[in-house]
Amino acid sequence: MRSQRPTVIESESAFMNNYFLVLLIGLMVVFMWWSSRSRKKQMAQMEQEKRDQLAAVKPGEWVRTRVGFWGRFVDLDGDIVVLETTDGHEMYWEREMIAEIGAVPPLAENADNETQESADVEEPADEDDTVLGLDESARDGSSASEPDEQQK
Repeated sequence: MRSQRPTVIESESAFMNNYFLVLLIGLMVVFMWWSSRSRKKQMAQMEQEKRDQLAAVKPGEWVRTRVGFWGRFVDLDGDIVVLETTDGHEMYWEREMIAEIGAVPPLAENADNETQESADVEEPADEDDTVLGLDESARDGSSASEPDEQQK
């Protein structure tokens, strides 16, 4: 038997399939390179915006970290941010841990509102005079014998 050699048409088809496969792989590599490059540029831009924002923070502004800690901004030393707690202790945080700058902590608003509401509400003159479940006649002693009479 004669060995069958591929014809010219069959060999061109195989070449075109390989050529198309190489071209497709090349396009995928270029797309992945372009995508990672644009992502790196975007990350660098966000990092620079964060640095600029931290550089513009004034001492005393509220800062929230990524783990939910609220503190007042004290100082920035390179990549270290110094935050002060409400009781005056200073804590050191990495710059990447800062999530929000200049916001008001949720409890600070509630505390201010409660103090304003308590100042607006008039308190009774003497709370000790009121006894739960008894009206004024019961406190005077005039109705002390009434429950005994009702039981009879």
